[in-house]
Parts: sequence; structure tokens; C-alpha cells
Amino acid sequence: NLYEQLAATTNDEKIKKVLSEIAREEKTHVGEFLTVLLEKDSEQVKELEKGKEEVNEL
Repeated sequence: NLYEQLAATTNDEKIKKVLSEIAREEKTHVGEFLTVLLEKDSEQVKELEKGKEEVNEL
């Protein structure tokens, strides 16, 4: 996550805190988008499962 990487580069605790909070919010946004995507796109659901299976085979 870009915001986590940026937070790791600063010694300023306030900036680090703000960037870390933005990173958490972005993860929430990804979850929101993924939820809608999986509700609306059955092919995406199938491909996501296929991807999980491929990773588990490694």
C-alpha cells in the first residue's frame, strides 16, 4: 500500500499517523468495491475462486 510505504519513510509521528489512517480507509474502500463487484459479476466470483485455488496449489 502506497500510504503505508510513505508512512514508513517519515520520522514525523503526526504525518505517520495520518498516512496510516488513510491506508486503513483505502483498505475499507477496496472491501466496499469488492463487495459490490462480487454481487454484480458472477464471472469475477468464479475467477476469484480459481485464483485462490491456484495460490493454494503453490
